[in-house]
Amino acid sequence: MSTGRMGYWQRLWAALRGRDVTGPPKGSDDEQLAASRAKMASLEMDVRERDERMASMRREYEALKSDKDRGARDAGRDERVRLLKRLAAPLSNLMALAELAEAGQDVQARDLASLARGLEKELVGLGLEPVGKTGERTVFEVALHQRMSGGAVRAGTPVTVRMPGYRMGETVLLKAMVSAEEEPDEQGGD
Repeated sequence: MSTGRMGYWQRLWAALRGRDVTGPPKGSDDEQLAASRAKMASLEMDVRERDERMASMRREYEALKSDKDRGARDAGRDERVRLLKRLAAPLSNLMALAELAEAGQDVQARDLASLARGLEKELVGLGLEPVGKTGERTVFEVALHQRMSGGAVRAGTPVTVRMPGYRMGETVLLKAMVSAEEEPDEQGGD
C-alpha cells in the first residue's frame, strides 16, 4: 500500500474509534511545525517574563529615586532646623532689645554689641568666616574687597576695612567694604 492510502485508512480507523481526524495525517512536517510552535510559545513566554522583569525593575528604580529625593529634602530640612535652632536664642534676645528701643526704653550699646558677637559666633561655628575687621589695614584683593566710593583700586593697594565681609570656604558671600589709603600727593604734599 502506498503511504497516501495508508494515511487514509488511519484517518478512517481513527474516525471509527471517535477520534478527531480533521487535519492532515501526522508526519515529519507536522512534527517540525509543532516543535516550531512550541519553541515560539516558549520564546513568547520568555519575552513576556523579560518585559515583566523590566517593568518591575523600572518600578523599583522609580521607588528608589523617590526615596533618595525624599531623603535629600528631609536632610536639607533637618539642616535648616539645626541652623535655625542655633540662631533662635541670639535672635530672640536681639529682637527683645529692638522692641525695647522702639518702645522708647533705654537700650545699652554694649548689650547690642554682645548680642551681635553671639550671633556672629554661632554663624562662625557653622562655617561662616569674616573677611576683615572694621578698622583693619590690609591690601586690596578684588575677590574679597569692594571700595566704598571713588575710583577703581588696583590689587595690592593699601586699604582700610570699613565694614567686614563674609565667606564660607572659597565662596565669598559678601565682600568687605574698604576705603583706599590716601597717597602722599593726594594729601596736599609736594
